[in-house]
Amino acid sequence: MDLLADLRYALRLLRKTPVFTIAAIGTLALGIGANTTIFSLVQTILLRPLPYQDPDQVVMVWEDNTPAGFPRNTPAPGNFNDWRANSRSFTDMAATRFAFASLTMDGPPDLVLGRGVSPNFFDVLGVRPTMGRSFTPADDRIGVNVVIISHALWQRRYGGDPAIVGRTILMSDVKYEIVGIAPRSFVFLSREVEYWVPIQLATADADSRRGHFLNVVARLKPGVSVQAADTEMRVLAKRLEKEHPETNRDVGAVVVPIREQVLGDTRVEVVALAIAAMAIVLIACANLASLLLARASVRGGEYAIRLSLGATRGRLARQVLIEALCLSVAGGALGLTIPILTSTLIERIVPVGLQGLNVSVLDWRLLAFAGVLSIVTGVLFSLGPAVQSAHASTADVLQQHARGIVGGPARRFRDALVVLQVAATLVLLVGAGLMLRTLANLNAVELNFDPNNLLTMQVALPQTRYPDAAMRLAFYDRVVREVRALPGVQGAAFGSTLPFQATGNTRFFAVEGRQLLPGDVPDALFRVGTGDYLRTLGVRPTEGRLIDERDSADAPPAVVVNETLARRFLAGGPALGRRIRFGPKEPSYTVVGVVRNVLERGYEQEEKPGVYLSAAQASGFGSNLVVRVTGDPTSYAPAVQRIIQQVDPDQPTRLVRSMNEIINLSVGDRRQHTVLLVMFGGLAMLIAALGLYGLLAQTVSARGREIGIRIALGATWKSVIAMVMSRGMALTVTGLAVGALIAWAVTRAMSALLYRVDAGDPFTFAAVAGLLGGVSIAACAIPAIRASRVDPMLVLRDQ
Repeated sequence: MDLLADLRYALRLLRKTPVFTIAAIGTLALGIGANTTIFSLVQTILLRPLPYQDPDQVVMVWEDNTPAGFPRNTPAPGNFNDWRANSRSFTDMAATRFAFASLTMDGPPDLVLGRGVSPNFFDVLGVRPTMGRSFTPADDRIGVNVVIISHALWQRRYGGDPAIVGRTILMSDVKYEIVGIAPRSFVFLSREVEYWVPIQLATADADSRRGHFLNVVARLKPGVSVQAADTEMRVLAKRLEKEHPETNRDVGAVVVPIREQVLGDTRVEVVALAIAAMAIVLIACANLASLLLARASVRGGEYAIRLSLGATRGRLARQVLIEALCLSVAGGALGLTIPILTSTLIERIVPVGLQGLNVSVLDWRLLAFAGVLSIVTGVLFSLGPAVQSAHASTADVLQQHARGIVGGPARRFRDALVVLQVAATLVLLVGAGLMLRTLANLNAVELNFDPNNLLTMQVALPQTRYPDAAMRLAFYDRVVREVRALPGVQGAAFGSTLPFQATGNTRFFAVEGRQLLPGDVPDALFRVGTGDYLRTLGVRPTEGRLIDERDSADAPPAVVVNETLARRFLAGGPALGRRIRFGPKEPSYTVVGVVRNVLERGYEQEEKPGVYLSAAQASGFGSNLVVRVTGDPTSYAPAVQRIIQQVDPDQPTRLVRSMNEIINLSVGDRRQHTVLLVMFGGLAMLIAALGLYGLLAQTVSARGREIGIRIALGATWKSVIAMVMSRGMALTVTGLAVGALIAWAVTRAMSALLYRVDAGDPFTFAAVAGLLGGVSIAACAIPAIRASRVDPMLVLRDQ
């Protein structure tokens, strides 16, 4: 009954002090909500196992061609075969390659992405279909058409039909038998993959060492470490380099754990966000403790009276704890709404290799985490006020209450809490400032093409329906011609690989009349387009001209090169008129133009030689339509898609987006992390400002008699303001100094996330310190001005 009475009394007190109650609950909710949000990310990204059997034994094996700018390059089939036959570190090794197909049965045309895989692919990963079977070695024979489809495709296109296994579907005009359904959670490298077929490499491709297009996954033998496997593969690669010097020069091998492959820099990003969330909780807890201590000081008279009337010290301490628990439970419940509201943002931060493993913000572990955090916070930071109330002397409390003086350990502890809040806030704001500088630097980079008003979409023509280049070019030419006729369209063309779309797709080349020099890596980005592809992108020549309609199949072969190729391989004379070959059986291409380095590989990849050729004169042509328009690019998408359907009713499109969307996707993770850091920094600054304001407001209230006497004895309003402001700003300056030292050390861990800005950037530190100092001045000014307006007669009369 005593506990119930204490609970009713606590609730009644909290209702009577709405400002204190709202501040305390809000502070806790922000801290707990931020931490629960990041805990859901940590659980998904760092703690959730990958959907494979014994995932710690699964690794990716890449070629290491660092001299050509590819430290993790896709292996050639010939190298994969030698790896698989000669390595002793793996139980097995499987290969996969990119694939796509047009589905034209059981619904409208649909272009889906897939992978060709060696028959042991699912066995290496330790994954079994939920329905049907895996592939067998017999499935890898040319002419055997079987497919395993994803759970998502099964639901989306076939309505979850339980009799789907054994059914025949039409994929790019070829009949395939569905032999299995992949598990719902299965994802490998990309969640967009919706089917798997046997790889079925032709004999010429199976032993090739020139084409690099495989992804290789392997399973370590029990007891073999990643480091041991990596060492063995490097030795094996050195041997292959000696045996095949023409194709394997400078080609090494590297073994990467699958989790590291999937996470990339995300691990660093999540750890940074987790530190930020913990800082928010620390600031919130410090503010809560400050509020509770201030409340305990204000209620000193009440405690003294209750002690004099016979209340035990244990009863007073219990009362303070119950009040804190009420606040913490309410703050925890409110804090749970934050991860619910930010669930969409959380999903975007999860790497694509983990996006099949969605975690609910209402997961019982998250609920338990929030509950325990809120209760522990409430109890822990109410211990100080509880001990203070329990050990108070009745005479001392009444005497101090009468004097209105606040000092001693309680004051020093509250000062330390304010310093802690300011320091932690500075660390958060410096992190957010560095990320903002990074985004600004990325946005300032010259793209060397115009991404505005560009519509893009993928149109992948099936080989069965368009078996030769002439048929594909006829389709492309008709689509381009009709799209150009649309009102508002300024240009249209097809291209193989769009800027920011891939880091590879390269070809070796040789410049006629030039010998290779030591250190030369004659490997260039190989881009092919129809007609005025470069002009549609907004690329301008620095010398000569662009590839255009003149470069037909009957015209002399022409090539446009970028400045990096011209500088490294065509120096010592004019670039125009030089001749380049891409293989002994291919014609020589005459350089007709030089363009600036288009950011084909994104913002952070090093510059690489690049060439641009006409689709009518080069093989390996791709499937991306680009349309330059006036106004919003996506508003033209329906009209363009109707034209494609008119040309070929069974031809689907996918990835319909503007070029700016493609560019934004390349830095989307940084934007989202910056948004979270800015949000955390803003919350921290708000909480710290409230804490500083609360401290000074309580100090002014407690020292009202002293301030009244000072004014009565002739103190000016300026001196009173200076007295109050000096204390607040002294705490702020101390917090800024401590925070700067911590930030200098902590931000070093963010270096991998930054672009063209140093982790200790003095401009960022100074700007953040100035911002936080300005907010602190505003927080101190309100109680200072209030103190300067104290009426000494009213104060002395009240005392």
